[in-house]
This record gives sequence, C-alpha cells and structure tokens, in this order.
Amino acid sequence: MKFFFILIFLCLFLAGCGSDNRATSNNKILAKVYNKQLKINDLIGFIPIGTSKSDSAIMIQKYVETWVRKQLLLGKANKEVKIDENEIERKLQDYKYDLIAYQYEKNYIQKNLDTVVKPTEIQKYYDENTANFELKQNIVKGIWAKTRKDNSEKDKLKAMLNDPKTETEQIAKASTESYILNEKWIDFDVFVKKTPFQSIANKTNFIQYNKFSESDEGEFVYYLYLRDFKIINQPSPLEFVKNRIISMIINQKKAQLLRNLEKNIYEEAKKNKEFEVFK
Repeated sequence: MKFFFILIFLCLFLAGCGSDNRATSNNKILAKVYNKQLKINDLIGFIPIGTSKSDSAIMIQKYVETWVRKQLLLGKANKEVKIDENEIERKLQDYKYDLIAYQYEKNYIQKNLDTVVKPTEIQKYYDENTANFELKQNIVKGIWAKTRKDNSEKDKLKAMLNDPKTETEQIAKASTESYILNEKWIDFDVFVKKTPFQSIANKTNFIQYNKFSESDEGEFVYYLYLRDFKIINQPSPLEFVKNRIISMIINQKKAQLLRNLEKNIYEEAKKNKEFEVFK
C-alpha cells in the first residue's frame, strides 16, 4: 500500500514538471465514493516542497482515507437527513462573511491597537476590580534550602535564612546541596515541590503560623523561611496579577477599537449615502 502511494507521489512530481505525462497523471483516480472521484489533480500543491518520498506517501494515504470517510458520511447524511439547500447556502455565506470580516478586523487591530499599558492604568483597574482578584491558592515569598545533616555549617545556614540581608551567594555556599530563593510571589505548592513540605496536610494553616520550619528526609535536612504570604480568598497582590490585568486592559482596548471601527464605517457610509433601508 505504501509503495502505491509512493507511485502517486511520483505521478504528482511528473504532473508538476510540465511533461507530456501531465494530462494522464492528473486524471489518475485515487479513490471513488458513490459518484465522487478523487484524482491526483486534486492533490497538486498539497505536499510541501522538500518532503521525502516516504513522508509524502504517508500524507497522501491519510488524505485519501480522510476524503473517503467524509464522502461516506456526506452520502449517509444525504440519504437519511432532509437537507434545506437554501439554509445551507445562507450558512455558507454567513461563514464566508465572518471569515472576511475577521481577517479585516485582525489586520486593523494589528495596525492600530495600542498595546502600551501605563502603570497608572494597571493600578486603576486593580483598585476598581479588587474583588475579582481573590486568590484561589496560597502564595508566598521566601526561601528554602537543602543541606546534609552532617554539614558543619547548617546552624549558620539557618541563621542566614532568617536574615533578609543575606546574599544569595552565601546561601548557595552554605547549603552545599540546593536552594530556591523566591523574591516574587509564587504558588506555595509550586514553591515547595520536591521537598518534604509538599506533604503538609493543611498548608493554609501551616503558612500562617510557621515563618521558619525545618524537615528531615533521609540524610538531608530542609529549611524553609517565609518572608511574606497571602492565603486563599485574600485579595491577590497587584504584582501577582499584573500580567493578567495587562491582558484584560488590552482586550478592552481591542473591543473598543472594533466598536469604533464598526461605528465609523457605518457613519461614513451613511454620510455618503452608500446604503438604504426600506420600510
């Protein structure tokens, strides 16, 4: 079967070369369902330039199989469902108009949309919609570090974690294994993933009452220091939802731009008497 489709690929190649074989190869039937035929001519241009023979054969085979299935489904539908051809035509026209309008609006937005969002706009939107930004998860700022139980500097490491002035390089040197310092808000579950703290049952309660914690796991000890936190159902910090707000503001600008476009087109056409409504 695969060899058959490689032959078809070769026929397609000949069909695109302007040879005497063009007419013959173009008329070769690949599949037939009821009174519908799929010919090589229908696939010209379907295979991207540079595609290997084997990949081309697979693409052609999938296309033919899909075409057959669709034709069988359409044939079944035509036999068993009463089709309103006028309704189908109206829907096709509506779909065509929607596609044309969508492409025009898309091009218009790309040329005219101002995607710059000022800090004052972000703050204003946040202040006016704070109730819509309640947290669905616990978020924290903090640091955790992992070191061996026999590390002679582990007490020094604990002291450093409690000191906001500690340099990251100092923590890295003293931890001997790994650490994560998060100075931006992060989901607590993500923050403590792959540490013993991920198995804490009531994380909301833990976060509120444990600024500094430690936990053993095998030959290692983990230290966790939370510099700040917000729990579920509290308002999100602006910093945490800033990118969401920027997207929302840009979407609002986009919607307003499209409303203005539609209004301007209508008003200009009305002024130029380019349409008329009959009562």
